[in-house]
Amino acid sequence: MSNMHSNHDRRSFPTGWWRGARPVASGALAIGLLAVAPIAGHHLVGGSPARSAENPPAKLPAPPRDGTLGFVVAQFVSPIVPGNDACPHGTAPRLREEYLRTLPDAEQARLRLKDNEKELVSRWHAYALGPNETNVCSQPDMFTHTPYPGVESRYGWGLNLGGRNAAGAGDNTTCAHDKFQSPTGEQGIDNQEYRATGCTLEMRGVDGNGGDALTGMQQFHNSGQWTQVILLKGVHSFVHQDNVEVIYANTADRPILDSKGQFLPGMSFTVNDTGARHRNVLHGRIDNGVLTTEPADIKLAQTWGQGGPRDIRGNRSAYHYHKGRLRLEFQPDGSLRGLVGGYRNLFDVIVSSSLGGEGAAIVAGIDCSAEMASLKKYADGMRDPKTGQCTAVSSAMRIGAIPAFVADLPTAQRTASR
Repeated sequence: MSNMHSNHDRRSFPTGWWRGARPVASGALAIGLLAVAPIAGHHLVGGSPARSAENPPAKLPAPPRDGTLGFVVAQFVSPIVPGNDACPHGTAPRLREEYLRTLPDAEQARLRLKDNEKELVSRWHAYALGPNETNVCSQPDMFTHTPYPGVESRYGWGLNLGGRNAAGAGDNTTCAHDKFQSPTGEQGIDNQEYRATGCTLEMRGVDGNGGDALTGMQQFHNSGQWTQVILLKGVHSFVHQDNVEVIYANTADRPILDSKGQFLPGMSFTVNDTGARHRNVLHGRIDNGVLTTEPADIKLAQTWGQGGPRDIRGNRSAYHYHKGRLRLEFQPDGSLRGLVGGYRNLFDVIVSSSLGGEGAAIVAGIDCSAEMASLKKYADGMRDPKTGQCTAVSSAMRIGAIPAFVADLPTAQRTASR
């Protein structure tokens, strides 16, 4: 980092925003912001109030001199709203309990006796399996299990995607549904994935807080399985700026973590648009410290390593947001916080459990058929004009990003530089 020890006076920038340039390969574009503390883990399920003219941002520094900012996404998790009021009847049952609930009370009581445990295991396992070695997770559409209970609270995090409301008013490419209100007062929030899956034990523990999936997602992200970066070009004002180019992409580079598992700021990452990695170029604008992008397809890799080396099996656009968009808030410490949202294909939501197959059903007790039935029940996007059925579900993920050096090397640029 050639100018880290130059005569720049760091005190001329607010804490955490002094800039360091770094030489990179010919044709690359890189920028870094250093000395910014990682985003604390307790922000995973929360959120900050939406900014508006009446709710101005905290003091922000001057924009970068060349209008370019780079970030690595340090947090990428489903944004649940904690509390048991979201699921007043409890979390979704495991397969064993779900099977028992299909039986008369007297038969349930008989099978729960310790002397009948072997019979119960045999019967609920059979409930998860079908003919020709099928099971509820590998072939969820071959079973007709009862949908999982959905979130009943009116509160949820997400974005207003402009879909139809419960009264049917709105976009005719979507299906009518009840919209959420964010915990900070934003109306018209679309996140039917949360409504369909927010009461599963993967998403919500019995105490109402985040479930195992939130921890697992962060661990996968920390491992470098699907590292994401954000590169902003044309940022000359944090108050109002049109025509911001936003590159939201995967990178094969792994993040470097500190002893507490937090991403280190100021690290270098390279992105390109070849192979299974994904590079999304979006058009955005900044108003009052908030970056928003126009609707566009956003494809992000979700790599699952079962059956082979990293990136060989399971590397797919499981995070494919139809009509996707970003809403990110610049923070005084140099970080970004916000949401990515759009409409996801239904099967993409359960791809992890589906890859687990019989093990996910028998060992973990997950009923992918019931979860898929719930997703179909609440689907609100990508409406089929012939059937009138929606084939996708509105969704959102919470993003926390910290400053990084991002070298953007798309195919065309690398070819031209030869």
